[in-house]
Amino acid sequence: MSDTVRATAPDKQKGDAAREILRAAARLFADRGFDATSVREIVEAAGVTKPTLYYHFGSKEGLAQALLSRPLGQLIDELRGIVERSSDPLEALVAQVEAHFAFCREDPDRARFVYALFFGPNSPGLSSQVANYGKQMTELLIETTRRLANAEILAEDRARRCAAAVQGLITIYTADYLYQGANLEAGLARRLVEDLRAGFGAVRASDGTGIG
Repeated sequence: MSDTVRATAPDKQKGDAAREILRAAARLFADRGFDATSVREIVEAAGVTKPTLYYHFGSKEGLAQALLSRPLGQLIDELRGIVERSSDPLEALVAQVEAHFAFCREDPDRARFVYALFFGPNSPGLSSQVANYGKQMTELLIETTRRLANAEILAEDRARRCAAAVQGLITIYTADYLYQGANLEAGLARRLVEDLRAGFGAVRASDGTGIG
């Protein structure tokens, strides 16, 4: 066996162990709640030892942070990049909705853990952290609907209501996917945005017809 293979194999095993811990913790935190889940239950579900969990994550709180901070931070960065790079606010809104759907598809248990913190009993520190990410997502949605109004795709006085409607639809469809087994199929984000455009479209004073 070469030196490269000998050096790589332990690293791969460590990475596999960390991923198993994350998967087991996400599932247990989503099903039982963070406070009600013990380290013993996590390591038994992951098939590792407590020292292995502490080596990778330091504590149960560190494990929760690994499931929240980096993934949600990456989602915020993606959403912000969509807003900043897109010259078409309608396409930006479609991409934002799809980014939320992709986050749920990527790791449903992790997404259910996020929802449990956002909508469930308060978990000091973690719930406020998730709420802060949620606030940033709302601000980015409002910025996009404001640009839609500037482009006369939306009525100006309806931009905030449109942002709230987008949030509601994201929540409804992702919750159906996470808890009811519904699909988040390709093209769904675009169809939802087109429906919203029809419902919130700007109106021409001359003939009362929607723009576009």
